[in-house]
Amino acid sequence: MLRIVLDPAKCDGCRVCEGACSLVNEGESNPVKSRIRVVRTVENQILYSIPVFCLQCEKAYCEAVCPPHAISRNSDGALIIDKEKCVGCKLCEIACPVGAITVNPDKHIAIKCELCADFGEPQCVKYCFPKALQLLPAERVGIAEARAKAEKFLEMERRGA
Repeated sequence: MLRIVLDPAKCDGCRVCEGACSLVNEGESNPVKSRIRVVRTVENQILYSIPVFCLQCEKAYCEAVCPPHAISRNSDGALIIDKEKCVGCKLCEIACPVGAITVNPDKHIAIKCELCADFGEPQCVKYCFPKALQLLPAERVGIAEARAKAEKFLEMERRGA
């Protein structure tokens, strides 16, 4: 299983990851339709840019709450959405602890990072020139680090960032 990891110190907020993601998945460069979103926050007069993406949770709440069972794991272990089964109810969006799932405003189907299963490698990682995003084997990432990041993102969300 592979996971995308973030080095926030390297992210310059360019948002190329959003453009690449929406372009390959939706055929247009549109941040609203991207599976990764760069959230900006200011603390102590410093602007921070934090890419938010699916952490491929071991215990995936999105999968657990999906009424039509449209979310499952593929052979690589990535959580994927079956577009034929998804009803756009937004329960997965509500359940995601990091806010990594949204519903496509045109198609009314949930969208999330599926590690670009159809493209061989995540395009956000491929085109992240500052190398803030990297693709690593899950055992190198460590579940504790992934949980710590999820908690940090959740705390930022609670503060309204």
